[in-house]
Amino acid sequence: AEDLDGEALCDADLAILAADADRYAAYTAAVRREYAHVADDDFRRGRAAILRALLGKPTLFHTAYARDRWEAAAHANVAAELRLLEPS
Repeated sequence: AEDLDGEALCDADLAILAADADRYAAYTAAVRREYAHVADDDFRRGRAAILRALLGKPTLFHTAYARDRWEAAAHANVAAELRLLEPS
């Protein structure tokens, strides 16, 4: 909580979650390629669990800068990806 450098680093790492639609799609495709050895159903379950955990946090970002600029877009991207992984 008092590691400002760590908070900035975490926010920089998570900034991809707020990317525009094309960049976010490229990111999710790269994640899937990284886990190509994992069966589709297992990947969907695991990735969905990660996304649900992110959405369950009060905020995705630690710094005010990141929250102000990226929170809404990141939340929308993560929620949209989750809907793709877990269609009703």
